[in-house]
Amino acid sequence: MTLWLYLHFKHLQLDSLALSDNPDPVVIVDGHSNRVVQLCKLAKQSGITVGMGLASAASLSERLQVIAYDEQAEEVRLQEVTQWLYLVTADISLFPPNGILLKVSNMLSLYQGLSAYWHHIQTHLSHLGLDYHYATGYSAQAARLLAKGGTDIITDDASLLQSSMNDFNLSQTDLSERICEQLRRVRITKLSQLLCIPVSELAKRFEIELVHYVGQLQGQLKYPLIFYVPEEQFSRHLTLLFELENLQWLTKPITKLLEQLELFLQQRNKLAQQVSLMLQLRDAEPVSIQVGSTVGESRAHTWLSLLELKLSNMSLDAPIQAITLSAEYLVDNQCVNNDLFQIQQDKSARPTLIAKLQAKLGKRSVQGVEIDSDHRPERAFHFVEPLHAHTQPVRIKGLQRPSMLLPKVAPLQEKVTIYFGPERICTGWWDNQAVTRDYYIARSELGKWLWIFKEPSQQWFVQGVFC
Repeated sequence: MTLWLYLHFKHLQLDSLALSDNPDPVVIVDGHSNRVVQLCKLAKQSGITVGMGLASAASLSERLQVIAYDEQAEEVRLQEVTQWLYLVTADISLFPPNGILLKVSNMLSLYQGLSAYWHHIQTHLSHLGLDYHYATGYSAQAARLLAKGGTDIITDDASLLQSSMNDFNLSQTDLSERICEQLRRVRITKLSQLLCIPVSELAKRFEIELVHYVGQLQGQLKYPLIFYVPEEQFSRHLTLLFELENLQWLTKPITKLLEQLELFLQQRNKLAQQVSLMLQLRDAEPVSIQVGSTVGESRAHTWLSLLELKLSNMSLDAPIQAITLSAEYLVDNQCVNNDLFQIQQDKSARPTLIAKLQAKLGKRSVQGVEIDSDHRPERAFHFVEPLHAHTQPVRIKGLQRPSMLLPKVAPLQEKVTIYFGPERICTGWWDNQAVTRDYYIARSELGKWLWIFKEPSQQWFVQGVFC
């Protein structure tokens, strides 16, 4: 028989919040019933319980923080936990919004026994700081029933697992209220009473729903499962306990997500070339920012420094309620073997510098330059990505060229003294952009060295400045 392990995360949304620095009690409230469905330790100490109405809970604590229950947020977090567990166990099936089923039998040979396997699962989950109930069973439904009931049992003893289920009431199962009412009419209130009846007899007297449930519970019928296939993209969402108006206060929550990204990349031997941060604002459109690294990066502190540079240039119109961090363009981390006696150079210095400049000044403000074979100064180059590989052009010796070209040529409007020239450039007839210019090096009355030219129309222009 196949042994299963079910993990039931009873307050997954609450555990996903950053509560370590929060001195106030927090509860998660169902928006339809206005009743508490999840609560922290401080809320328990105030006397609040699960199922209590919102008004009653608020009367017990004047500093109570109330957060609406978000099933979609729990499902997203469940995907993240599953992705984390996939690193240590193979066959995983999700039971949204708060349950995970693990197939144990196939892993016992690897971990040399159930105790070692469970110890490894517990140790692995401890990094996430989640609270959960657990149980094993020889069917998926049995493990799920025991875990949701808070049994917290890890064993492969079939008789012990069977006796643990016998004490459950029918209301604790996944049977519908209508089926439970039909069973109560014939004085069946305990699961042990129901399991004593053969499945063939149940099929004669009750609906097929009950037959399927009992058959799956006892392992006589297979429960339909879809096993998890991990994604290769990273995306994490974090809801903030307090609305933040100061961007500097984002450092801690961003660091938390970046550390998860670093671990995600290291375990897959990947590097991220771009990281996106989405800021969810109150009553305003979300703000998205991107930072990148041309060669790829995995370290959290490096991405944090880039994001801080980007955020330092921003101002917000509304407070931040949540953040989402995602990594795109993942590449393999290629390790290079160098000669022991070769002079080592830090090849990451230039990409890191470029990434910081782009984060601070903007991507368009930091570009590389590729030389073109054209004598017209404004067409002698074009912009490319920084660190773009290019061939070394053949330079003509003896030419005097300015350190900086103006974005556009400007009319010469000051008195100058010519020191060098003329140098005639007459070209461009083949693309209908022909120029005929006589270039000179001149000095203005203020001492600036200029690169000027004269056209056949006797008009003078400034095109560059010598430094």
